[in-house]
Amino acid sequence: MGHVKVDIAKSDRSYAVKYALNDAAGVRSLLRDRHRISSARFRGDTAASDILIDLHSAINSAGLTERQTEAIAWVYGVDLTQEKAAAIMGVTQQAVAKMADEAVEKIAAVYQRWDYGEVTCEYSETSQQAA
Repeated sequence: MGHVKVDIAKSDRSYAVKYALNDAAGVRSLLRDRHRISSARFRGDTAASDILIDLHSAINSAGLTERQTEAIAWVYGVDLTQEKAAAIMGVTQQAVAKMADEAVEKIAAVYQRWDYGEVTCEYSETSQQAA
């Protein structure tokens, strides 16, 4: 007789995160975790691809200024601290914080217009180590 490998402890090594995308806090969390979500799509998670496509569309639809886009790219795209982003952009850390906050608010407004609500992503222990 054959045997089947069943991972009975899988649920102990994974967790789900909900992102409420109709407010700035949820969008900020999604931006912060987008590298982790991106790695999930390479493991076959098609929902992760949908979330990232929608995030990209929301960013493009938000009407961000060039400086807001740059602040988001440095802080959330490259994962720099606000201080390092400020040094690159030639502004103060407070200016980067303000630009990023304004950008997040504009992105959240797009999700509100779309009546998007919330999304849930599941992460496993292996995705944590890869992130």
